Order: sequence, then C-alpha cells, then structure tokens
Amino acid sequence: MENHSEWPDPDDRGMGRMETPMRRAWVLVVSLMVVVGLALSAGLCLAGQADTKAPAGKSYKFRFGTIQPADAPVGRGAAKFAELVGVKTGGRVTVEVYPASQLGNEKDLIDAVEMGTLEFALGGVAEWAKRYKPVIIFEGPFVYRDRDHFLKAYSSPVGQEVFEGLVKKTGARSLALMYYGTRHVTTGKTPAKTPKEMSGLKLRCPDQPLYLQVTRAMGARPTPMAFSEVYLALQQGVVDGQENPAATIATMKFYEVQKYLIKTGHIISGVYIWTNEKFFTGLPADLQKAIKEAATEAAAWANAGSFKLEDEFLKRLTEEYKMTAVEPDRQAFIEAAQPLLAEYETQWGTGLLEKVRAVK
Repeated sequence: MENHSEWPDPDDRGMGRMETPMRRAWVLVVSLMVVVGLALSAGLCLAGQADTKAPAGKSYKFRFGTIQPADAPVGRGAAKFAELVGVKTGGRVTVEVYPASQLGNEKDLIDAVEMGTLEFALGGVAEWAKRYKPVIIFEGPFVYRDRDHFLKAYSSPVGQEVFEGLVKKTGARSLALMYYGTRHVTTGKTPAKTPKEMSGLKLRCPDQPLYLQVTRAMGARPTPMAFSEVYLALQQGVVDGQENPAATIATMKFYEVQKYLIKTGHIISGVYIWTNEKFFTGLPADLQKAIKEAATEAAAWANAGSFKLEDEFLKRLTEEYKMTAVEPDRQAFIEAAQPLLAEYETQWGTGLLEKVRAVK
C-alpha cells in the first residue's frame, strides 16, 4: 500500500477556516516562509544558484525514496548509499531513506526528482523512457549477453552517452546502477524450449507495453494482472505461467504452483540512483564528488549481493523446491524478438543496439 504521508497536499493550507482577507493573506505569507525555510534547510539551490561557496561546517539533510522493501538487495543498497554518504562527507550530509513506497509509487518518485522536490530516488528506466526514449534499451529483450555485460554497457562510453542525453532532456541524472535481476519464464505443464512450443500459453506479465510485446514475441499470450493476484491465478489455472527474476519466483513461492523453470533470460533489468541535475550541481564540489563515490561503491556492494542471492535462488528452485530446469533454444527466442527490436530502434536510434551489444 502506498503511503503519501510524507508528501503533504500543497493545497491543504487550512484556507477554508480563514474568515477574513487579512487572515488569508497572513496565512499565505507564513506558508511561503515555511516553504522557503524547508527548501533552504534541505540544501536546495533555488533557481539553480550554485552553493559552491557554502561554509565548510554547513550541514545538509536529503531524502531518498524507493518502492523497494528495506530488506531487498537493492533496498539494502540504498541504505549503504546513505551510510557511505555520511562517512565520505564527514557527517555534513545526512541521507534519510524512505523504503517500501513511503514517498509514493515509482512514478511519484520519478516526477519528484524531475521537479527537484526530491533529492534522490531509486527506480528503473521505464518512467524516464516516457520522457526520453533511448534509455528503454536498458530494459530491451535479449540485448545483453549476461548480467556482467549489462553492467559494463551502463558504464561504457555508449551507455553514459545515453544517460547524458537523459540529463539534457529531463534534467535528471543517474549516479549508479544496481542490478535487479534476470527474468525467466515458469510454467505449470509445458516445458517450452522454443517460441513455437510456447504458442498459446497464457503468460502473466506486467501491464507495460514493453513486457506485453516481449511476451507476445516469445510466442505466448500476454495476460497482465496485478502482482498480488499472480499466485492464485497460477494455482487456479487462470494463467499457464509467469515471468520474473529467480528471487521473486522463490520468495513469492511460485514453485508451489509451477513445475518448469524455463531459463529464457529475456530481460535483464536494474534500478538506478536518480538525482536532479540542477540540485546536484548546486552542491559544493567536494560533496558532489563524495556522493558520486558513495553511489558507485554502494552499487558495487549491492550488485555483489544480488549476484550471490540470485545464484542461490536458482539453485534452490531446482534442488530444494524441485522445479525442473529447462534450457531453451535461446537463439530461437532471440530471433523471434528481432522484429520487436527493430521497432524499438526507431525510438532509441539507429545503430545504438549494435554499439551496446559490442561492449566487451
């Protein structure tokens, strides 16, 4: 459940209780003073004015919002980022993490970063792709050889060029990438190894255009539904299967109602530490450097943990939870996705896919 308690309604100023124009004017003045005071205390540089000459002893307190639970690998990565920022800035900067959608859903967080009303957020590229299409290549199907290639592509010159384009278009910057997982298909009755064998299977997927198209390209019938409904739908045969990273398959106990783990690895995805460029460049240069270093180190720490956890879950799904692992004809799935990739090339730009795939 989303909790917006940290985001007061900007229109809820008690105006309905005021009885005279003078009282209304007074409340407005006080409200404006409070807003300005809060912005200054958060270290925001209003109107893009850099705070590069801030006194050495000045302290800052920033918020970091994420929809991820605090105990998830990337949720722990967010906490590690906050910890490292404190250490690297000598306590001058405090980052308060609000996990589990306390500050809103992912769209809320992304919108807030873009507007400059939230200092940091953890989220994917799907929302940003609505504003700057090339970044959707970082959720493209069968684009990356493996998770290491995914991370290298992000830090490569071609990857950073994509994200610099996002800065210019939206004013939002990615400070680091945290690996989220490689998505695989599970089914209850059919050990499908090719798109042809997956034909007609009702496969639950997120209700997002890219996922619907990818599921269709793999030969299945996409059946979007709320995540909370998936287990029961699998149990009752409303859908034949679903697709998710191994950690999700295990923690949601889908193995209880699914027999086959089909290791398609069709999408490799991550979440990113986002910040507002105008806010960030308005900070003293030494704090910018410390925060960037904290983001890089926290992401590396979280990625190592995510890799280890994913490997453990893949092993447990077959050995402990008795799912049958299926090694599909991955090349057949890659070829089936080519028309979709060609369609998306009109969004992310001709030649970008080849450059990303060529990253070593």
